[in-house]
Amino acid sequence: MLPGIKELNFFRIPSMYGPNRKINKLAERRRQMWINALKRADLTETKIKYARVCSKHFISGKPASLTDETNPDWVPSKNMGYTSVASSLQSQGLNRFQRGKRRAERVPNDR
Repeated sequence: MLPGIKELNFFRIPSMYGPNRKINKLAERRRQMWINALKRADLTETKIKYARVCSKHFISGKPASLTDETNPDWVPSKNMGYTSVASSLQSQGLNRFQRGKRRAERVPNDR
């Protein structure tokens, strides 16, 4: 690897199926949000099956887990090749997420 070049990782567009191979509503919504974020008119179901999104499109370098909806990396949003009003909302969401994470780390889990 060249000096100063970070390793890239590639991630599949999420499936809409859960572990039991039935359609999961949350996974289906996330998948649609990923497709919308990519803004690719040429994405067909066949192409989606083989499409990948690189780590440069995630703030942390990888997508969040399915159940972590408040994580800004739930959907790719960085270096998307277009600008939008959502970028300022994205940074606000990232700040909110980080504050919540810090609070959760400080509070003992005695509930």
